[in-house]
Amino acid sequence: MSQPPPLLSTLAYERILKAVFESRVPMGGKVSQSDLVKLTGVPVGPVRDALKVLEADGLVKINPRSGIELIKPTTELARVTFQFRAIIEKPAVRNFAMSAGLDAIDAIRRHHEDAAKIMAALPPGENVFDQLLEIEDAFHPVMVASLGNELVDHSYRRLQLMTGVIQVKRLVYPAGARVSIEEHLAVLEACARRDPEAAEAAISRHLSNALSRNLGM
Repeated sequence: MSQPPPLLSTLAYERILKAVFESRVPMGGKVSQSDLVKLTGVPVGPVRDALKVLEADGLVKINPRSGIELIKPTTELARVTFQFRAIIEKPAVRNFAMSAGLDAIDAIRRHHEDAAKIMAALPPGENVFDQLLEIEDAFHPVMVASLGNELVDHSYRRLQLMTGVIQVKRLVYPAGARVSIEEHLAVLEACARRDPEAAEAAISRHLSNALSRNLGM
């Protein structure tokens, strides 16, 4: 049975978000509703509805007289985003370490080990940002989902959007991706040992290092 087509407002939301992450609209700049109608190919009414959701997500600020202002990636935005992520992810990984099935942990670990081998075989100057993003998406949200808390899930989804804003135009090379993968593996190894303290310490180090990498430190 075929799936029904998405609502036009949902389609507009997704297309605007994609344009933001692909730098086809100016981060920190302003656009008009008519600009977004042309960009999305969606009528103004659904675009207006999509903008309300984007404003609730914190990605745009709607100024009735001066246009729509897009969020700007800043050092402060990176700092508070990763601070909030740590607040959520440290208890989440503790819970995951105690509750996740060993088979599930092992499957994630093997996925990371396979990814590390692929990265090792790539040219050192190749941008692997998209590949690393897939690995991140198969790791962090799984930990957070283990809490089974809808309010946390909602907040974490917004944090993922903010992380995407911070990482716009970011280059990641295989050696750097392997560092992130090794940090994930340290978390997974602690989880496999049912050691929540070590898992929390490992995720804390990873998030701190990830913040530094995003700030170019």
